[in-house]
Amino acid sequence: MRAKSKRLFNVWALVLATMVVISGCGNGGSSENADSSGSGSSQSEPVTITYSQWGTAEELHRTQELLDQFMKANTDIKVKLEGKDWGSYWDGLTANAAGGTLPDVFKTSYAYVEKYAELGIFKELDGLLAENQFDLNNVDKSLLGLHQYQGKQVSLPIDANVIVWYYNKAIFENEATNPHKAPVPSLEPTWDEITDIATKLTLDKNGKSADEAGFDAGNIVQWGLSISPGSTMDWFLEPELWSNGAKLVNDDGSLALETPEAMEVLNYFIDLTKNKKINTTPAQIEGLGGQVNLAITTSKVAMNPGGSWNTTNYQEAGVDYGISYLPKFKTNQTVVQPAGLAISSNTKHEEAAYKLLAWLAGPEGQTELAKQGYSIPANKAAADAYIATVGEDNKIFLDAQQYGIVSPFTTKKTDLVWTYGEQSLKLPLAGDGDLNAALKDLASKMQ
Repeated sequence: MRAKSKRLFNVWALVLATMVVISGCGNGGSSENADSSGSGSSQSEPVTITYSQWGTAEELHRTQELLDQFMKANTDIKVKLEGKDWGSYWDGLTANAAGGTLPDVFKTSYAYVEKYAELGIFKELDGLLAENQFDLNNVDKSLLGLHQYQGKQVSLPIDANVIVWYYNKAIFENEATNPHKAPVPSLEPTWDEITDIATKLTLDKNGKSADEAGFDAGNIVQWGLSISPGSTMDWFLEPELWSNGAKLVNDDGSLALETPEAMEVLNYFIDLTKNKKINTTPAQIEGLGGQVNLAITTSKVAMNPGGSWNTTNYQEAGVDYGISYLPKFKTNQTVVQPAGLAISSNTKHEEAAYKLLAWLAGPEGQTELAKQGYSIPANKAAADAYIATVGEDNKIFLDAQQYGIVSPFTTKKTDLVWTYGEQSLKLPLAGDGDLNAALKDLASKMQ
């Protein structure tokens, strides 16, 4: 009996050993194919991808918080953050493109989509977005259009700076600074409305407004508004041109400012400064600190255009501000400046790179971005989270995106707004110089 039991024991030991070997092989296989939930008793090393963006130390810290949340939900992917300042970032991206060492996922500006698309660094996203059923309906077409190249989506918007119209409430509420009781701007003001308000609020040293007899234009102590169209061509002048059925540049990149519709806008702005005296001159702007979009913080200007980011400046200056849409000639228009995310054309980890991009630009990542309270999410699925964080007053930044113009930057347009344009038009658009001569000179520079 003992010999038979020993034989049975040996048989069962062999079966058990075989089961252990098979089980071990099975565990090794599931480790190599671990799912994104991280389940299982053992796992292979996660895929490591790089994500690069520009920003301050504080901005990079907030991004790292988002990446940590992504990695917590996707344990099979490790994301390495690479951060640089604005200037170094673009120099580095150019060098990476030349050396074939691009990050897997990287941030891009709407202003540089064409420039870097021509270097071939972007992976076209249309196929991936369709295959993974990414909902593009939650992103305004104006934002998507600014991140397309030759009709192809090459990056996805993630946040959006929006240009609006600000006013200093204290000036309107104080009888000394608003003796004629000018009303605050309506939500969708026309230029006629704004001009009327600004006229009543432009005061000389004797307290006379710009529409009163004896007004001393040489001794203005308070201006109704502060704009500088020649110095803010891309974020102020361009949407105002669109509002009147005009453009800044033609489709071929040539200057489009000599049309009747464009000239009407340019001459209107000249009149505000040169004749009506209700707008600051370039010299006066310099005396007030040099930045049009911060003019209301001086308490000497009632209204100015600015970006959504300026709310921080106003809060730091202790300004109680109100917001409306940009003044219109015919239609509401604005500029939305969306940063986006792209995937490298030569990434070796396409699946992981897409997961990160889709998370950051999709409902989950955008909601977490909104909860941080610093950036306006481009994805409308995060709208409620944004308003819950920053308050109902800031809902205008979401609503205004529907009026964003679709005017992608080209190399010629970049030269226009950041090099030639201000040199040629800053003074003429303030009534100091020959506008027609300036336009001809500018058109020749853009050929």
